[in-house]
Amino acid sequence: MKNIGKIESRDERRSRSQGKSREYEDILVVGQPRQISLKNLAPFEEAIVSFKTQGEIEVYSNAELIDTNSIIPLKQISQITLLARTFSDRPKDRCLQIIFQDDVGHPLSQVQLKLTCLQICLDVDADRDGIVEENNPHKGDWQWGSNGHGAILIVNADRDLVHSGGQYDENNISGLLDLKDLSFMIVRRVGLTELPRGCEIYLSISQDVAKRICIYDELGKRGNELIGTKTKAKIKVTDRDILLAVKALSYPDIDFDGIVEINLTLAKDGETIYSDRVVFRVAPWMMTPNTLSPITVFVSRLSKGDNEEFIEELRKVVGKANAQLDPVPFEFHKDDPWMRDEIEIGYTQAPGKFIHVVLDSPRDRGLDHFVKRKLIGSDFGYVIRKSRHSATKLDSFGNLEVSPPVTVKGVHYPFGRLIFGGTRNDIIQKPRRKLKVLRNFFFAQKIQAPLEIFSDWLSVGHIDEFMTFVPAPTYKGFKLLLASPDKCYELLYHLRDEGHSQVLLRQGKQLYKKPADISVVDILENQELAHQNQQYQEHINWNREILKHELDLSEEDIIDIPALFQNDGDNRAETFFPNMVNMIVLDQHLAIPKPFGPHIDAQCQFEAYVKAVLEPLGLICHFIDDWDPYFRGGGEIHCGTNTSRKPFTQKWWEIEPTFFRNPE
Repeated sequence: MKNIGKIESRDERRSRSQGKSREYEDILVVGQPRQISLKNLAPFEEAIVSFKTQGEIEVYSNAELIDTNSIIPLKQISQITLLARTFSDRPKDRCLQIIFQDDVGHPLSQVQLKLTCLQICLDVDADRDGIVEENNPHKGDWQWGSNGHGAILIVNADRDLVHSGGQYDENNISGLLDLKDLSFMIVRRVGLTELPRGCEIYLSISQDVAKRICIYDELGKRGNELIGTKTKAKIKVTDRDILLAVKALSYPDIDFDGIVEINLTLAKDGETIYSDRVVFRVAPWMMTPNTLSPITVFVSRLSKGDNEEFIEELRKVVGKANAQLDPVPFEFHKDDPWMRDEIEIGYTQAPGKFIHVVLDSPRDRGLDHFVKRKLIGSDFGYVIRKSRHSATKLDSFGNLEVSPPVTVKGVHYPFGRLIFGGTRNDIIQKPRRKLKVLRNFFFAQKIQAPLEIFSDWLSVGHIDEFMTFVPAPTYKGFKLLLASPDKCYELLYHLRDEGHSQVLLRQGKQLYKKPADISVVDILENQELAHQNQQYQEHINWNREILKHELDLSEEDIIDIPALFQNDGDNRAETFFPNMVNMIVLDQHLAIPKPFGPHIDAQCQFEAYVKAVLEPLGLICHFIDDWDPYFRGGGEIHCGTNTSRKPFTQKWWEIEPTFFRNPE
């Protein structure tokens, strides 16, 4: 306590007049022990001490309650602890009298402590039930797991500014729609309306945390930023609980582990006499795998009607999956058809809170303003990562997938594992790799353990050109589909052997303003094409082994889908006919690019094979003509659409994630 127990020399203490009394005023916080050194108050070390109390106050020594009728040698009780269990309803309503005397009972001096007892604490939803409980003992800590604890923040629906370079106003609350995405704190204070003289209450955060969150008061008046641009704020004086709203501005990243610490301080005359602390974790951004049910499928409606038939065919499939199709008008995409490349729709959540969140890629083409102008609102959030380095095709989000939940060598990944494509320096002469800011972001989310495979052999560099996942009634719950030139050649050789060597592929289609028709025999006799596809199959096989190891898959978990590639003129691969693996999965309904393969008895043999291997799994194959503009533009159905999905039923904070080191 300030000025109590001031250190004096032994002679100074002895020289005090016999029976001299000193009086101090101070503060106790209900339930918070306060220690007082008696040695610095006593006239000399051989003194004997006794106590008298007025009002509800307890005196302890060495964790034992002191009998105030007892007389104790100072040598046995150099320090005492005060504890109040109830708050004061008027100033200085408690008193502790400390009486010093010599060994024959002559009074030497006494100290009177006039005490005011305040009840104050900072509370959050530490048990994650959606309710701010009072003084939870775990509120200052954060632990993962179903039996864990610690409060949670989600990044507000408007913008995520860190690393984005955006200029958006984050300093006010726009209304109830904003409030529903915020987490709450309560400053609880009961008793005196006015604090004792010299007392003030502050909230404070570190300088780094100030870049990551905002705290608001006056919620009934649109909200006033209390902390955000500044790190410390004085709490207004009241005898009622004060409700504060907290929103996160930043997702976890390489420079931010997601942990936010907020401190409440009670100070008197500038000296801290009590502090309380709460800890939040910012909820991660999460991807949804194909095995989760669809909600809405987005597609660009092109200005010249180039994809009107495609949209209507896609609408039929989407409807069968009990989802909605949302064609995006020209003004939001400027004829950019590659919806998947521009964005990835994931989500974030906290107890009682959920919002879809769009991760915006750094490709910045016609669809760049689609999210900001059309999607962002009460039900869609936004996050972007940009870099001073130029983006490549590998930074588009056709090059980003997430597996369904897997268990690998006893380690469970209940939200699956993020997968993105990179390069192999031993093969690629001019290597490309996904931007470091994106890789760092993926690893920082912690719960979907990213892995990098090899996609730089492709012209577009996207993993959705050779792999996808579909639901299946198996122990694992899914199958991995891989594009397979070997399977394509196997089917073509079988057709030749059956006497169908002159049957045409790509019949009736045009490519580069020329007829695209080509016969089975012409493909089989093209040795250069065969050699190229042998190399491409080796690249796919390399990825196959990585995926088997990292997802704990067997050959029974993988289905080969016929595909063919050709050299793009820059020693990378592009598809030879529409790539069926580049499909969208809508529950059991699959919207698959129509491959225009060889027809026997009016049946496309590639389609027949795909149906034969997928329909026994309970899947329904819908083949859609995406030749114009998607295939001719270098992509397929998956590239040209995007799908919002329902979230996992399990909550991310209920798991104990396996942390993977970012390989940089």
